[in-house]
Amino acid sequence: MDAMLGRAMWRHLLALALALRGAQGWSVLILGGTGFRGHLTTELLVREGHNVTVISRGIRYWDNFQRLSPHMTHWRCNRTLAQEHGGGVLPKSSGLVNCTELVNSNATFDAVVDFSTRTLPEMKQAISLLRGRVSLYIFISSHAVYDVAKNRTHDEEYLLESDAVRPGREVSPLDRWALKGKSVRGDNELECEEELLKQYNAGGFPYVTLRLGNVFGPKENSIRYWLLHLWVKACVALTLPLHVDNSLEATPISMTYTPDIAQAVRLAIAKGLNESCCAEKVHGEAFNLACEEMPSQRVLYNYIGEPAGMPYVETIELPHNLSIVLYPDNLQGPISVAKAQEVLRWSPTTLNKALRSVARFYERIMLEAKKHKQEIEYMYRKIKAMLGADGPRFVEWSRARYAERRKTELYDELDDEDEDEIILSRKASADRHGKGSKRPKREL
Repeated sequence: MDAMLGRAMWRHLLALALALRGAQGWSVLILGGTGFRGHLTTELLVREGHNVTVISRGIRYWDNFQRLSPHMTHWRCNRTLAQEHGGGVLPKSSGLVNCTELVNSNATFDAVVDFSTRTLPEMKQAISLLRGRVSLYIFISSHAVYDVAKNRTHDEEYLLESDAVRPGREVSPLDRWALKGKSVRGDNELECEEELLKQYNAGGFPYVTLRLGNVFGPKENSIRYWLLHLWVKACVALTLPLHVDNSLEATPISMTYTPDIAQAVRLAIAKGLNESCCAEKVHGEAFNLACEEMPSQRVLYNYIGEPAGMPYVETIELPHNLSIVLYPDNLQGPISVAKAQEVLRWSPTTLNKALRSVARFYERIMLEAKKHKQEIEYMYRKIKAMLGADGPRFVEWSRARYAERRKTELYDELDDEDEDEIILSRKASADRHGKGSKRPKREL
């Protein structure tokens, strides 16, 4: 009964908040939002005229923070919870409680988009601080949750959202503990999802979970795609074939493009705030996000090689402990995106188009070396660490190749489009417009 009353209260608050906002757009709090996975989401919401507040450390890698900060409210805060000597966390003296702007403000938000929660204590702290202040919570999770879930109970080729369920008493406590240990990241994220569901069932705020696959896009800090973009070019010249993990050789890979995350967040907010219809279809629900194409490692390398001008990519099969394999980063295989397509009306970019866009981005970065010296040198340091003994000659070859291209101005003319800008600013179909989406877009 208490939970039902709580739900009724949230529906009333939702309706009141939407009525008060009118044509002003949404008030959105983004936890994270200037890093690799989230900066395009922040940019999209800003462009559509929404009132965006970001809580982050404000790290100035790439130019995300500098470009976005004039168009948003920024509250600088380190979300990491301090630990006591025994290993316990200190949620009352660290993390979000030190974000004085949030703690001292009485601001309420139509939506919170959470890119930065990593552990259960961080999620509990966020829920405690935001209870009564948010109409909808969007949690960015990942496909790693399936690595710690019980065996699927269907014959589908792909993982469904309903598969992220821990085993019950049919499995021994020892086996349950072993399953939790298969992926620390997956276990942490599933605990966060479970905590959101727990508070929701107790009458708390509605939420939506978006589960990402192997994320790629412009301005990454993991250097995974950037390394592969250079490696497919160097593999023949350096006799350095790309590695194929023989234990994952045939495993299909789900790839998630960062501009598609931004589109899904916008659609989830619009649906969750009952702006288009049927909010009950998204409240408390999870949605997988990825491109529809699911290549194996070899096929993915060929996908990456094509826009890089390499029709043939050399590979070598190696055992798991000897291979440098950057995708996939999960164990359980590809994810189905049918639910997001049907319920959210979300449409992912084709993998070929997305990879072409990202290839163009990194080519431009490499050819504008003076402008992006910090990012390029950071990338080279990471590549040396990743490739070990082969790292120095790989880096020297890459430096020489792009120095020659800059000198002779032999730029790859993929085409003149800036694909990321097109994807971010393309008009959604009429049934996808959220409130505020027709306002003049802000220039960034």
